[in-house]
Amino acid sequence: MDKKELRRAMIARRDAIPPEERARLAARFTERLVAMPQYRDARMVLATMTIGSEFDTRSFIERAVADGKAIVLPRVTPPPRRLEIRAVRDLAADLVPGVWDIPEPDPARCSPVQLSEVDFAWIPALAVDRGHYRLGYGAGYFDGLLAGRGKRPFCIAALPAQFHVESLPRESHDVPLDAAISELSP
Repeated sequence: MDKKELRRAMIARRDAIPPEERARLAARFTERLVAMPQYRDARMVLATMTIGSEFDTRSFIERAVADGKAIVLPRVTPPPRRLEIRAVRDLAADLVPGVWDIPEPDPARCSPVQLSEVDFAWIPALAVDRGHYRLGYGAGYFDGLLAGRGKRPFCIAALPAQFHVESLPRESHDVPLDAAISELSP
Protein backbone atom coordinates (compact mmCIF):
# COMPACT_ATOMS: atom_id res chain seq x y z
CA MET A 1 0.00 0.00 0.00
CA ASP A 2 1.40 3.43 -0.88
CA LYS A 3 1.38 6.43 1.46
CA LYS A 4 -1.72 7.97 -0.08
CA GLU A 5 -3.74 4.78 0.44
CA LEU A 6 -2.31 4.37 3.95
CA ARG A 7 -3.34 7.92 4.84
CA ARG A 8 -6.91 7.29 3.72
CA ALA A 9 -7.02 3.99 5.64
CA MET A 10 -5.58 5.49 8.85
CA ILE A 11 -7.89 8.51 8.74
CA ALA A 12 -10.89 6.20 8.23
CA ARG A 13 -9.69 4.03 11.15
CA ARG A 14 -9.31 7.11 13.37
CA ASP A 15 -12.66 8.54 12.26
CA ALA A 16 -14.30 5.25 13.33
CA ILE A 17 -13.17 5.69 16.95
CA PRO A 18 -16.11 7.05 18.98
CA PRO A 19 -15.56 10.58 20.38
CA GLU A 20 -15.69 9.31 23.99
CA GLU A 21 -12.91 6.80 23.26
CA ARG A 22 -10.83 9.48 21.50
CA ALA A 23 -11.19 11.67 24.62
CA ARG A 24 -10.14 8.77 26.88
CA LEU A 25 -7.11 8.07 24.66
CA ALA A 26 -6.11 11.76 24.62
CA ALA A 27 -6.24 11.84 28.43
CA ARG A 28 -4.09 8.70 28.59
CA PHE A 29 -1.55 10.21 26.18
CA THR A 30 -1.33 13.36 28.29
CA GLU A 31 -0.81 11.25 31.41
CA ARG A 32 1.95 9.23 29.72
CA LEU A 33 3.70 12.21 28.13
CA VAL A 34 3.87 14.34 31.28
CA ALA A 35 5.32 11.39 33.21
CA MET A 36 8.32 11.18 30.87
CA PRO A 37 11.66 12.52 32.18
CA GLN A 38 12.19 14.36 28.88
CA TYR A 39 8.97 16.28 29.50
CA ARG A 40 9.72 16.93 33.17
CA ASP A 41 13.13 18.39 32.23
CA ALA A 42 11.73 20.48 29.36
CA ARG A 43 11.36 24.22 29.59
CA MET A 44 9.82 24.70 26.12
CA VAL A 45 7.23 22.31 24.65
CA LEU A 46 5.97 22.04 21.07
CA ALA A 47 2.52 20.62 20.30
CA THR A 48 -0.19 21.16 17.72
CA MET A 49 -3.81 22.18 17.97
CA THR A 50 -6.31 19.46 17.13
CA ILE A 51 -8.53 19.31 14.06
CA GLY A 52 -11.16 16.82 12.94
CA SER A 53 -10.96 13.42 14.60
CA GLU A 54 -7.38 13.89 15.85
CA PHE A 55 -6.66 13.04 19.47
CA ASP A 56 -7.23 16.23 21.46
CA THR A 57 -4.01 17.96 22.51
CA ARG A 58 -5.59 20.80 24.49
CA SER A 59 -5.38 19.02 27.87
CA PHE A 60 -1.68 18.31 27.22
CA ILE A 61 -1.05 21.95 26.30
CA GLU A 62 -3.00 23.22 29.32
CA ARG A 63 -1.06 20.83 31.58
CA ALA A 64 2.22 22.10 30.12
CA VAL A 65 1.12 25.69 30.88
CA ALA A 66 0.20 24.65 34.44
CA ASP A 67 3.63 23.00 34.77
CA GLY A 68 5.32 26.29 33.86
CA LYS A 69 6.43 25.24 30.37
CA ALA A 70 6.67 27.72 27.52
CA ILE A 71 4.29 26.61 24.74
CA VAL A 72 5.22 26.61 21.08
CA LEU A 73 2.76 25.93 18.26
CA PRO A 74 3.30 25.67 14.50
CA ARG A 75 2.03 28.05 11.89
CA VAL A 76 1.89 27.46 8.13
CA THR A 77 3.47 30.42 6.34
CA PRO A 78 2.04 32.06 3.23
CA PRO A 79 3.39 30.54 -0.03
CA PRO A 80 5.86 29.03 -0.33
CA ARG A 81 4.25 27.18 2.54
CA ARG A 82 6.37 25.78 5.35
CA LEU A 83 6.05 25.40 9.10
CA GLU A 84 7.36 28.01 11.45
CA ILE A 85 6.98 27.78 15.20
CA ARG A 86 5.98 30.55 17.57
CA ALA A 87 5.67 31.01 21.31
CA VAL A 88 2.07 31.21 22.55
CA ARG A 89 1.36 32.84 25.88
CA ASP A 90 -2.46 32.90 25.86
CA LEU A 91 -4.43 30.16 24.07
CA ALA A 92 -7.59 32.29 24.11
CA ALA A 93 -6.03 35.45 22.65
CA ASP A 94 -3.01 34.32 20.63
CA LEU A 95 -4.57 31.89 18.14
CA VAL A 96 -6.16 32.64 14.78
CA PRO A 97 -7.64 30.34 12.11
CA GLY A 98 -4.87 29.24 9.78
CA VAL A 99 -4.60 26.98 6.76
CA TRP A 100 -7.44 24.42 6.83
CA ASP A 101 -8.87 26.43 9.79
CA ILE A 102 -6.31 24.92 12.17
CA PRO A 103 -5.84 27.29 15.12
CA GLU A 104 -2.32 28.68 14.90
CA PRO A 105 -0.25 31.44 16.49
CA ASP A 106 -1.09 34.97 15.42
CA PRO A 107 2.19 36.29 13.93
CA ALA A 108 1.32 39.79 15.18
CA ARG A 109 1.21 38.55 18.80
CA CYS A 110 3.52 35.51 18.94
CA SER A 111 7.31 35.59 18.64
CA PRO A 112 9.15 33.17 16.34
CA VAL A 113 11.11 30.38 18.01
CA GLN A 114 13.97 28.29 16.65
CA LEU A 115 13.48 24.53 16.84
CA SER A 116 16.79 24.25 18.70
CA GLU A 117 15.16 26.19 21.59
CA VAL A 118 12.44 23.53 22.02
CA ASP A 119 13.08 20.70 24.47
CA PHE A 120 10.08 18.38 23.97
CA ALA A 121 7.80 17.99 20.93
CA TRP A 122 4.58 15.99 20.52
CA ILE A 123 4.57 15.50 16.74
CA PRO A 124 1.29 14.64 14.94
CA ALA A 125 1.07 11.37 13.03
CA LEU A 126 -1.51 9.15 11.38
CA ALA A 127 0.65 6.07 12.03
CA VAL A 128 4.15 5.26 13.27
CA ASP A 129 6.41 2.28 12.67
CA ARG A 130 8.98 0.38 14.73
CA GLY A 131 11.76 2.67 13.49
CA HIS A 132 9.75 5.69 14.75
CA TYR A 133 9.07 6.91 11.22
CA ARG A 134 5.69 8.59 11.03
CA LEU A 135 3.00 8.82 8.43
CA GLY A 136 1.82 12.42 8.24
CA TYR A 137 -0.82 14.09 6.12
CA GLY A 138 1.48 14.32 3.10
CA ALA A 139 2.51 17.97 2.87
CA GLY A 140 5.96 17.29 4.37
CA TYR A 141 5.69 20.24 6.78
CA PHE A 142 6.90 18.42 9.88
CA ASP A 143 9.66 16.53 8.07
CA GLY A 144 10.85 19.90 6.75
CA LEU A 145 10.73 21.40 10.24
CA LEU A 146 12.57 18.46 11.82
CA ALA A 147 15.23 18.00 9.15
CA GLY A 148 18.66 18.53 10.67
CA ARG A 149 17.31 19.05 14.20
CA GLY A 150 20.24 17.32 15.88
CA LYS A 151 19.62 16.21 19.46
CA ARG A 152 16.91 18.77 20.24
CA PRO A 153 14.07 18.62 20.70
CA PHE A 154 13.04 15.16 21.94
CA CYS A 155 10.30 14.25 19.43
CA ILE A 156 7.53 11.77 20.15
CA ALA A 157 4.29 10.51 18.62
CA ALA A 158 1.36 9.35 20.75
CA LEU A 159 -1.11 7.09 18.99
CA PRO A 160 -3.37 4.15 19.86
CA ALA A 161 -1.74 0.74 19.45
CA GLN A 162 -3.75 0.05 16.29
CA PHE A 163 -1.81 2.88 14.59
CA HIS A 164 1.61 1.40 15.43
CA VAL A 165 2.71 -0.71 12.46
CA GLU A 166 5.73 -2.83 11.61
CA SER A 167 6.97 -0.54 8.82
CA LEU A 168 5.85 2.38 6.70
CA PRO A 169 6.95 3.37 3.20
CA ARG A 170 9.87 5.81 3.49
CA GLU A 171 11.24 8.52 1.29
CA SER A 172 14.61 10.27 1.54
CA HIS A 173 13.08 13.34 3.26
CA ASP A 174 11.32 11.34 6.01
CA VAL A 175 12.68 12.03 9.50
CA PRO A 176 12.33 9.50 12.36
CA LEU A 177 11.15 10.55 15.80
CA ASP A 178 12.90 9.68 19.05
CA ALA A 179 10.00 7.64 20.45
CA ALA A 180 6.39 6.62 20.04
CA ILE A 181 3.90 5.61 22.72
CA SER A 182 0.44 4.08 22.77
CA GLU A 183 -2.27 3.77 25.39
CA LEU A 184 -0.69 0.41 26.28
CA SER A 185 2.76 1.85 27.01
CA PRO A 186 3.80 1.48 30.64
